[in-house]
Amino acid sequence: MAKLSVARESLINAACELFRARGYEGVGVAELLEKSGAPRGSLYFHFPGGKEEIGVEAVRRVGESVAEQFRGLHESGVDMNTFIDRVFATTAKTVKDRCFEASCPIAATAAGLGKHNPQLAEAVRDMFTSWEREITVAAVARGMKPKNAAEFATAMLTCIEGALIVSKAQQTVAAHTASAKALKAMAAALRPVTA
Repeated sequence: MAKLSVARESLINAACELFRARGYEGVGVAELLEKSGAPRGSLYFHFPGGKEEIGVEAVRRVGESVAEQFRGLHESGVDMNTFIDRVFATTAKTVKDRCFEASCPIAATAAGLGKHNPQLAEAVRDMFTSWEREITVAAVARGMKPKNAAEFATAMLTCIEGALIVSKAQQTVAAHTASAKALKAMAAALRPVTA
């Protein structure tokens, strides 16, 4: 497969970072071009669908990367509490490293979606669903029944995104710590007691 052009990659990377800070609606095409350093003509050459097409690619890029991280953590064989702790240590580090000025670009994008961005809305749904699927697989492998694991995955996704937003607003990682604690209690309650 041919290597993606530098301009195309730069535009996607710029979109990921800008959406992380201000969401899809808070970023204009001119700002994407400026941050990426890509020539104006390259935008519509690589993304004939314009900003929405760049948004879809950025959402997929981040979404697939996070799904791989969940999968890798699951495959490492850590127990459920360690799985939860590592996820929230990562999310806390992400916001702290960005000086609490950014959150998840997918959640930030989802917050501003309307009916006028159907392809972007579908990409957001697909990525969140893929994360829930990976968390569900990990939870089942760690003793939860499939129904409980699916509920746990939804709760964990909600806590991850909520912690990212709250920590940005409060300028602290406390929401990540509290979310991990609550999810460990939930996981313990959803796993069957063994004799």
